[in-house]
Parts: sequence; C-alpha cells; structure tokens
Amino acid sequence: MSETPNNIIRIVIAEDHIVVRKGLCSLLDDEPDISVVGEAVDGEEAVALTKQLNPDLVVMDIRMEKMDGVEATRIISETYPETSILVLTGFGDEDILQEAMRAGAHGFLLKDASPDELIDAIHRLIKGESLVSPRLLRRLFDEYSRYEEAEDVEYEKLTPREMEVLKLLTTGLRNEEIARTLVISEKTVKTHLARIYSKLEIDGRSQAIIYAFRKGLVDV
Repeated sequence: MSETPNNIIRIVIAEDHIVVRKGLCSLLDDEPDISVVGEAVDGEEAVALTKQLNPDLVVMDIRMEKMDGVEATRIISETYPETSILVLTGFGDEDILQEAMRAGAHGFLLKDASPDELIDAIHRLIKGESLVSPRLLRRLFDEYSRYEEAEDVEYEKLTPREMEVLKLLTTGLRNEEIARTLVISEKTVKTHLARIYSKLEIDGRSQAIIYAFRKGLVDV
C-alpha cells in the first residue's frame, strides 16, 4: 500500500458488518486530512493490520467474532502504544465498556453519532485528548444508577484540590493538560489521582468519571 503524507491521519477500521464498515470508509475518505489505510473484519485482523500498517488510529467495534474489540484494544494499546483507539459502541454494550476502558481505549463514541461527531472525535484523539461522548456518559450513568450503592464513599473525603482534579478529569483532559490548567506538575496530578482513587475506593479513571457524574459534581 502506498505511503500517505505526514499530515494525513492514517486509520484502520475494525468492524464486522460490511455495510457499516464501507459506510465509515466512504465517510472518512472524503475528509481531506484522513485516509483509511486498512479494513479489519475482526479483532485478530485489526491487530495484524496495526502491526503491518502502523496507523495513527484504529476505529474499533466492540463486538466482533474470533477476537472482540476489547481484546484487540488491549493488545494494540500494549504493543503499539502510539496508535490511538476509538471504540464505537451500540445500545447494550454498557456491560463491557468498563473492560474496554481498562484495556486502554482512548475514546468512546456511540454508533449513531453524526459524521461531524465522528470526525471531531478522531481529531481530538490525534491531538492527544481522551473522549467519552456526553450521550454515552449519560447512558453509563443510567446503567450504574440502577444499582444500590449503600457503601458508596462520599466525596467529602476529597480535598478542594482533589475535587478540582476530579472535575477536570471528566472533561477528557490528559494529566499534562490538567497540570497546565492548575499550574502544577504532572507528577502532582498523578499523586492527586492516586489519592482520589484510594479515597473513593474506585478503580481508575473511568470509574472516577462515572462517580463524578452520578454524584452530580458535573453536568452531562
């Protein structure tokens, strides 16, 4: 396959439904700064194409045969950390989104997102931002609010600075961007995050975001 210019975003699409995959290819190839360099029908092929083509970003479906998008995301994020991963999710996928978050996906977008939302998500991830669409956050919020949280830890344990860090986390900022916003070091941000996770008895970034929305600390 021929090389693409340095300013072109090179993308692999991993989607087992051919109509959806071809639609995504057509949409993205119409963008002047985006080139679809490979198409995968399952997670195994997504990993192989990432190794072969070294794309800037993989648009990843979650539910695929042979190897699902979660496992493919885990392998790609561990083996090819320079490649961003945008997970496309549909109704009913909330149960495995946590797994995809832990696997290292950089962004999440609903499959019924508009073309503009998809293209914006790609550009944001390429710039190093993380992304969970507001509508998806609302869906996650609704999913988690079904359960009783009798032992839920209250956020009053957090210091004012930790609250600032938590709220900035929900906007999709990376650690270095939070550091610049608060005029502190990235190491200090990591320390605050570790304390937030410990105090709230949660497991990482995604759970912190869901916690913040569930508690009404930020608006969806």
